[in-house]
Amino acid sequence: MQFVAVGELRGVLAIISLTVLTPRRRQWMPSIRMDLVLMGSTSRRGGLAADPVAEFMQVVEGVLATAEETCGVEELEPGLERALAILQKNPELRGQFESRVIALIDSPQEGVVEMVSFLMHVLRWETVREAVEERIRHPRGDVSNIRLYEALVDAFSDSWRDRDLFARFSEA
Repeated sequence: MQFVAVGELRGVLAIISLTVLTPRRRQWMPSIRMDLVLMGSTSRRGGLAADPVAEFMQVVEGVLATAEETCGVEELEPGLERALAILQKNPELRGQFESRVIALIDSPQEGVVEMVSFLMHVLRWETVREAVEERIRHPRGDVSNIRLYEALVDAFSDSWRDRDLFARFSEA
């Protein structure tokens, strides 16, 4: 038997799930699971408005997870397009987005170069470019990352050599 309760208090949505009589060490014990979800602000119409920065980071996580499981950029493009749309729809949050993108460039995860390159080829944010160039001038950690940073800087150019890998840019 399972009971679920949902409630909100001060911007936190609590989802409590109580499952009664689950096997645990040969005894039947109640099992309680509680998920807390931070809620965005409410819109003028009374519905929930998503937090664009959190939404962007969820899309980033999805793209990086897809990159781990697949080969090539075709599977990444829908997520890359969603991430780009979030950034373009929320210019007032650019500073927060820039800091998230800059944090990504230091990550060794699959898909980071593709994501940052794709986004910066369109957006050309100077703060991100400067951060990448700084890592080329003064490498942190693994110096083999310099080649990845050079690929990121290349994405800021109209003649970016990897642009044809992406459907959005190969059509142009």
